[in-house]
Amino acid sequence: MMMARLKATTRPLHEAVEARLDLFRLTRSIEGYARALKLFYGLHDPLEGAFARLPGWDRVGLDPSERRKAHLLRADLRRLGLDEAALDALPRCPTPPPVPDLPAALGAMYVLEGSTLGGRSIRKRVEEALGLTPDDGCAYFSSYGDRVGPMWKAFGAAVDAFATEEEVRESIEQSAVATFRAVDAWFADGA
Repeated sequence: MMMARLKATTRPLHEAVEARLDLFRLTRSIEGYARALKLFYGLHDPLEGAFARLPGWDRVGLDPSERRKAHLLRADLRRLGLDEAALDALPRCPTPPPVPDLPAALGAMYVLEGSTLGGRSIRKRVEEALGLTPDDGCAYFSSYGDRVGPMWKAFGAAVDAFATEEEVRESIEQSAVATFRAVDAWFADGA
């Protein structure tokens, strides 16, 4: 199964990214929280744009518009005082992984979708430490609400069903690795 392969291959990269960003440290203050949201926005915005430009999602059984989160990040940052001009001026990851086709997009999306699982514990931390709720400043870390599990399972089932050839599996895996590396470099610059 492709999802198990991705988890095994990317585990050390995932752990390195989590250690570098240290969301529990960043969510102790509004300033740290805002910095984390800006970093996530700098990743999501370019990647979600690339996903939207790719044709053929019906072959995968996913709708990338249902999985967008950049607008949630913008809403959270607005709540923290950024206006539209400041939001538009936020830096974007200068080296997002290329997503020229669906396998590459799925590898990159694996990384972004996986972060929703950890978002549940971050949401609780933000609510306790900063008093922000899903409707008031913590929409990103609450992105799917009570549908986190079903959304992750649907994503995994779609990836497993799509990745029937080794060439496709290798492309998805390489993209996931490249995405984690890009995330790590981006967080290293901004965290």
